[in-house]
Amino acid sequence: MNIHVADNAREAARMLLRNMLAVIRQPSGAGGEGGTVNVAFSGGSTPAILFDVWVEEFAELTPWNRFRVYWVDERCVSSENKDSNKIHLLDKIPLTSEQIFRIRGEQEDAEREVLRYSSMVLSQLPLDGRIPVFDFVLLGIGTDGHTSSVFPGQEKLLHTLAPYALSTHPVTGQRRIAMTGEVMVRARHTWFYVTGQDKADVIQSLSCPEVRNRYPAAYVWQSALHAELFTDIQVISPV
Repeated sequence: MNIHVADNAREAARMLLRNMLAVIRQPSGAGGEGGTVNVAFSGGSTPAILFDVWVEEFAELTPWNRFRVYWVDERCVSSENKDSNKIHLLDKIPLTSEQIFRIRGEQEDAEREVLRYSSMVLSQLPLDGRIPVFDFVLLGIGTDGHTSSVFPGQEKLLHTLAPYALSTHPVTGQRRIAMTGEVMVRARHTWFYVTGQDKADVIQSLSCPEVRNRYPAAYVWQSALHAELFTDIQVISPV
């Protein structure tokens, strides 16, 4: 587990992107030399900064032809809804429709969409047993300790063999489709991009054994094969 602390959110984004591109350039890195790079992006507002920095400063350095883009999670709403996981980066980079694999949150039958997306991911990615292996899973963390759309109290989603599952926001009752725990922890690189002092308490406790089963983000952080944290939160104690 590695922690990268920056002075601000944009610099944290730069650190993440520099590290990602360095991994991709290595012959033994993501996808191997010249191979496909399978990346899963999270929703929420924080990644907008990461995407802006990517477009403005790293777009020409990124081998987009190798990328395949997937969703970590999605709200069960219309694609035009403000809550939809719109990855605005995709509007500004040269990816074809064949390189983008979106969760269709607008589908009326959410259970069927879970099955469709899970089956598609299983058919596209290399497998570790029955678990699809992404090169990069880019995650955020909520102030309540959730990650993907796996919230406290939904720990069963951390241990299921299904790659994706339905979850429910504990306050709003909104249904979501979420990447499950085994997929997050078995990725070749499980990276968290977390900004804002309102998340400082969660970040400080990520490695505490007593919160492993209380915060889904702590479980993923402690269980992942290769976890890294990129943040503008000044981490005082070791994480």
